[in-house]
Amino acid sequence: MNRCQECAQKEPEQKCWECDYFVQPGPLRKVPSPPIKVFLEDEKGKKYPAKILVLNTTEFGIETEAPPAGRYIIKLQGHLWVEVAGVPLKGKNKVHIFDILRVHRKQNDSTRLNKEEFHLLTGSAGELIQEFSRYLPEHIRNPLKEKLLAEVEKSELLNALKVGRVMKYEKGRFRHLSGKNDLDMPMEEAEKLMRRALREAAYRREVIVSADGKKVFDLHGVPFDYKSGGLLAFDVTEVIEKERKMYQQELQAYRDAISAVTGERLQLLSKDMIEKVIAEGSELIRGEVWQAHDIPEARRRVREILPNLDNHKRHMIELCLSEAITNALKHAGGGYWHLRRLKEILRVIVQDNGSGIKTSELARATLMQHYSTKNSLGCGFTLMLYYADKIYLATGTSGTTLVLDFNLSSDC
Repeated sequence: MNRCQECAQKEPEQKCWECDYFVQPGPLRKVPSPPIKVFLEDEKGKKYPAKILVLNTTEFGIETEAPPAGRYIIKLQGHLWVEVAGVPLKGKNKVHIFDILRVHRKQNDSTRLNKEEFHLLTGSAGELIQEFSRYLPEHIRNPLKEKLLAEVEKSELLNALKVGRVMKYEKGRFRHLSGKNDLDMPMEEAEKLMRRALREAAYRREVIVSADGKKVFDLHGVPFDYKSGGLLAFDVTEVIEKERKMYQQELQAYRDAISAVTGERLQLLSKDMIEKVIAEGSELIRGEVWQAHDIPEARRRVREILPNLDNHKRHMIELCLSEAITNALKHAGGGYWHLRRLKEILRVIVQDNGSGIKTSELARATLMQHYSTKNSLGCGFTLMLYYADKIYLATGTSGTTLVLDFNLSSDC
């Protein structure tokens, strides 16, 4: 009976990776923490989930459901994969030794992991950064090391959630260090970011969207020296989607509350909904406002286009248009306005490309008299709400669209 069989009977709780017999002790023997998750792929292409619990340069101690009496392939990185063969009599339960038969690389093959590959597999991102920082100029070593370690701390947390990846960039090539190896990210954009970070010798961050528009990545590039650096890549698609849903729920709550308070005279709409509103009816006139003298000119043009309208109602429309385009000029540097006719409704539309009104400011910006902030509609909004029969509002980071409806009845 071999030692592993005896151990299974006498000490079933003994951990194989803590046993010197299981994998011989030495400087290149390591118990990675956490274990390295891989797949064992047999000759028929069937994949078995596995964890490398302990390793040296010639063998892996692996926990897996795969039959130990077999030959498998383990893909470690894009151009690095390893052929292994199980040793059924060495190990117990689901943990066995797998000998390395061949290491396949892009450049060459061998029968063992080299020192660099071993350290990439077993070293934590923090340890790797400590090693990299040794080669940085002294005056930038500590600030860059602290910044990258802080990002790696975040990436290791995200790695536990399987959304992060840590890579080293050097001589136009990326090497995977830790995290999710199969993160399907646009490497061309990642390389552009790293080249910029190295060229400018400064930390750079960029959020990019995949070519199919289905994935969003948060990329962080940190230069080590003029020719190498570290890249942290996070798949934030799910985070953004959750934030979007939360924002929509929050916005719907504001819509319901504001609509109820104003007797449905003020409606908060989405971008798609407001586009349908401003497309209705036929256009009467349009204009732009970029300077203060454009405001009286807009009022003059309205008077000309509505000559038969009751003076009081025309004054109301001119006043509300004046307040709306004044806000566009004040808070967004200018904008566009136009009038449309829908049977007995005159629709005044004012649009700008400003930063919009924050969701948290919506209620006060639209309902509180004299309330005004840089991103609000200002105190003139209460006047518009008083005179207009209905108001539609859509606002966001790409701008604000304000629609004022006036019921003309038989006045025009």
